[in-house]
Order: sequence, then structure tokens, then C-alpha cells
Amino acid sequence: MGRLYRPLVDLLTMEERHLIVTYRFDRATIQELCTQLEPDLMSPIRHPTGIPPDVQVLSVLHFLASGSFQITVAMASGMSQPMFSNVLSRVLAALLKHVRIYIPEVEDLPTVKGDFYALGHIPNIIGAIDGTHVALVLPQRSEQVYRNRKSYHSMNVQMVCLADQYIS
Repeated sequence: MGRLYRPLVDLLTMEERHLIVTYRFDRATIQELCTQLEPDLMSPIRHPTGIPPDVQVLSVLHFLASGSFQITVAMASGMSQPMFSNVLSRVLAALLKHVRIYIPEVEDLPTVKGDFYALGHIPNIIGAIDGTHVALVLPQRSEQVYRNRKSYHSMNVQMVCLADQYIS
């Protein structure tokens, strides 16, 4: 009996709203990210059954956006958990190679750490992060997407700030 292949996720067939909810990015941003990371994610032997770079990126974005387990994201992406684990490592390594494009470097890290230490006497802090749910008027479309665990409609918002309360 031959190998059984699961269908893989397909960026081009998904609705824009589904992309934003599942992956936290729109189609254009995901395509740009896939193009940026493709050279790092292509199989060196061009194996016909390899996982395409866009599927690798989508599965890792889903994992990071959902906070779910590897097995759950792997199944949703059409691959095994061990394969997803390898994909996760490859995509994260590729992202790290390009990290300065997506995350600007703090120019004076010792000063930032010193400012936070002066506030709370905790060493090596470079930012404070917090989040909240911002209540929304009942959306006309996809209202279930915005219903939070307390059964009202909201959007989860996170922010990071420096010791001087500058929001970065």
C-alpha cells in the first residue's frame, strides 16, 4: 500500500477574514513573509513530497497565533507532529536570520535595562507588556470570531512599553 498524504493548507483558497483570524496577518503580509523566507525553507534536494515554504510559514504562524499544541496545528496543516516540529525549527531559524527587518534593534540596551532596574530593581528587563480586551459593538459578519471567553465581543490588544512609558 502506498503512502497516505494529507491535504496541505492553501493560502490562495482561504478567505481574507479566515487568514486574519487564524494567522493574525492578511494575505499580502503572509505572501511577503513567504517570499522573504522561501530561500531558507526550500528543501535542498527538491524532494517532490517536501512541505512547500508557504505551508511551513502558515503552519508556524497558526501555531504562534493560537498558542495551541503542535499536534493540533500539525493536523490542521496536513502534516504529522514530528514533521511540524522540524518545520517549526526551520521557520523560526529563518525568521531569526531576518529578525532585524521585523523587530528593530534597541539602540541603547544598557540604558533601557538601567531605566527598568531603577523602577523596580529587577535586572535585565527591556520592556513591559500587557494586554486587554477592548469591547466591540456586535459585528455584522463573523460575530463568533470576536466573542471572548466571557461571552462578550472584544478584540484582544497587546502593547509593549519602555521604562519611560514610551509605547514601542
